[in-house]
Formats: sequence, structure tokens, C-alpha cells
Amino acid sequence: MPDTPTLIAYGSLMSGHGLASLAPLPAIDARRVRLVGCRRGFGKLSQYGDRFAMVLEPAVAGEPIFCEPIGDATPIAGGVDALAVTVRVPELARVAAREGYRADTLLALARQAEAAGETLGAHLWRLFAAADFDVASYRRALADAVDYTSPHYIPHPVATEGGEPAIVFLPPGDEGSGRADVVPVRVQSAETRLLMFRDVWRLKPNPSQLDYAAMCILGEAHNLSLADVLDGVKEYPPLARRLAARIAVDLASERASFRAALGLGADLYAARFPASPRRATFLAG
Repeated sequence: MPDTPTLIAYGSLMSGHGLASLAPLPAIDARRVRLVGCRRGFGKLSQYGDRFAMVLEPAVAGEPIFCEPIGDATPIAGGVDALAVTVRVPELARVAAREGYRADTLLALARQAEAAGETLGAHLWRLFAAADFDVASYRRALADAVDYTSPHYIPHPVATEGGEPAIVFLPPGDEGSGRADVVPVRVQSAETRLLMFRDVWRLKPNPSQLDYAAMCILGEAHNLSLADVLDGVKEYPPLARRLAARIAVDLASERASFRAALGLGADLYAARFPASPRRATFLAG
């Protein structure tokens, strides 16, 4: 089985409580990154509850997404804060299964990459570049390569600064899954918009949606911003108070849960997730 370290970028469940379903997910490394060239919002009916899950989608057709480190001067506006985790391929297969993409297919892709002398990220990037960075064409090529695609989330390569491409999982929408007979969940539900939390709450004002939003926002405890999906929440005090109360249930144990989920020591955590400059918006009060 291929065992090459692979970088994945999470733009949704960036908290220990969010990662609990994958724990333990032993990380070789973890850090904060900025995804440029994509948008984030709630926009896909979840497999795991009566709620909309978070999604990423490219901002401009025909242009790749870029992943760069967060530094002291990185502005909150203008991109998507994400959690980058380096894991080995068997762990990545578990992540894929959690995202609704078959683990055995992910492993088959990794074996194809290994046979070509490439990492999985580089292998997917080569397919994407051959498709002229057209998402629909890339997905057709990917589906042809393994005779499979998913209506939920599909692995997608992301450029990094001078390193191996990373992988994100993108949910297909109107552009298709790569196979005409596999209709994306976003299309099945007739909801392909990207929604901010205040908007998705109007569609799903229930405990499952509140729990999921809280798990996402707890990522701010690690100095990651979710300002892009929380825009306007504080203008609705009853909603903001309800969300804050739900977050408070898990906030005290969040850092310990995060470190335990990824197997990070205290020193590495402190180095990779410094407390300043402060990027948290909702948790900043």
C-alpha cells in the first residue's frame, strides 16, 4: 500500500471536535494556511445529519486554487483560512471515506501515482493541468482513471508555494461529478448556492445545523478566521447568542481535543498555531 506523506487542506472542520470522527488522525505536521482563488460557504446537504455542510468552490473558472502559509501580515479578508495537515496515504483514505469518496478508490489513485513516480497531489495536479484547469474536464479524466466518482466530495489538487501540490475535497455542483449518471448532491437538492451562516440558519434552524456550525467555528480557537462565513451574524443578537452558547459547551476542551485528534505535541502546536496576531472574529467577542 502506498504510504507517501500527503498534504490535505481542510476549510471546514478545523477543530478538534470537528475532527473527532476521524480521531486519531496522526499528523506528520499541521499548520495554518490561506487558500486563494476559492470561496467558502454552507452549500451541500450532509450525509451525517439534517444540515448543510461547508463547501469550497473555485472562484474563477479555469484557474487553480493556491495554498500559502499564514503569516503575521496575512489579511483576514481576501481568502479562506484553512487547516493543512500532512498525513500518510492510508490516513488520507480514511479522510476520503469521511467525505463520501470511496477509500479503495483513493488508494487506487495513490497506487497509480506511485507507479508514475509521483506523489498523489502531483498526480492529480498533472491530470488537472492536462485538462487546462477546467474542473469539469478534470473530473471526467479522474473518473475515467478509476471508473468511479462521487456525488459528495471529490479530491482536487491545489498549488503550494514551491512544494508538492496539496489536496482538498470539493463538492460537485452544476459543473458535474465527472459522470452523467452520478448526479451531485448539491444538484439533487436544488441548492447550489454558497450560504453564510445567517442564511443557512433560515433553511435549517435545527440542533444539527447549530452543532455543525459550532464545530466549524471552534477552528477559531486555533487562530483561524471564519469571518467569510460569519459575516453579519452579530447583527442578529438572538442568533449570535445561541451560537455562542453552543460553542461554549466545547470551547474549554477544544485545544486539548485538537492536539489529541492530530497527535500534536505541545511545542509543535504552539509553534504552528501561535496566538497572535489574532485572526479569530466570532470568538474574539
